[in-house]
Amino acid sequence: MDGMDALATKKTGAGGRPPAARKGDVEERLLAAATRLFLTLGFEGTSCDQVALDARAGKASIYARYANKTALLKAVIDSNLRKLPDGAVAAQAAGQPLRERILGAGAAVVGHALQPDVIGLLRLIVTEAPRLQDDAPDAERIMHAIGARPIAQAIAAGSGGEGGEGVQSAAALAEALVDRVLAPVLLRALLGADLASLRTAALAELAMAIDAMTAAGELGGWDGPTMQAGMGIEVN
Repeated sequence: MDGMDALATKKTGAGGRPPAARKGDVEERLLAAATRLFLTLGFEGTSCDQVALDARAGKASIYARYANKTALLKAVIDSNLRKLPDGAVAAQAAGQPLRERILGAGAAVVGHALQPDVIGLLRLIVTEAPRLQDDAPDAERIMHAIGARPIAQAIAAGSGGEGGEGVQSAAALAEALVDRVLAPVLLRALLGADLASLRTAALAELAMAIDAMTAAGELGGWDGPTMQAGMGIEVN
C-alpha cells in the first residue's frame, strides 16, 4: 500500500466508509449549518442542498440522515433545545446545599434558554407549527427539554437520588419551578424584551420560588441535614 492509499484508508476507514468520529463531525456540521440558515432565511428560504454546501458535506450525507427538510428542522430543534449536557449540571451541583444546587442549575438553564439562537428557534417553532403538525413540540416538551431535567438532576444530586428514579421523583418539583420562572420569561423574550434584563429577573424569581417552596415544605427530604445551609445565599 503506497502513501496515498494509506491516507485514503485512514480518512475513510474500513470498507471505504468514514470512521465514526467523522460521521459525528459531519452531523454536527449539518445541524450547525441548518441552524444558521433556518434562523437567517427561514424554513421556506432554506434548502437541504444549501445546508449540505454550507456544512461542506455531500448531498448524500444530508439525505442519508434526514428524509426531507421538515425532518432536518425537527433535528435542529431537538439538538438546540438540549444543548445542556445530560448530567453535567448535577455533577457540578453535587455536594452543595439544595438551594445552591437549584440556583446553579437554574442559572445554567436560564443562560441557555435566553440565547438569541434559542429564542429564534422558538419563534421558528411557532411559525412552522402547522407544517410540523403532530411533530411540533408542545410547550410542556419544550420546557422539559430546555430546563426541567437539569433542574431535577440538581435537586436529586444531594440526596443519593442521582439515578433515574431520583430524577423522576424530582421531576414534578423541577417542572413547577420551570413553569413559574422560565415560561413567563420565554414569552417576554419572544415578544422582544431585553435578554440581559430577563436573565436578571429570572434568577431573582427563581430565588423567591425556591424560598416559597421551602417554606411550604415542598422541598423537604431532598437535602437531609444540610438543607438549611444554603438559605442565606444571595443571587448576584
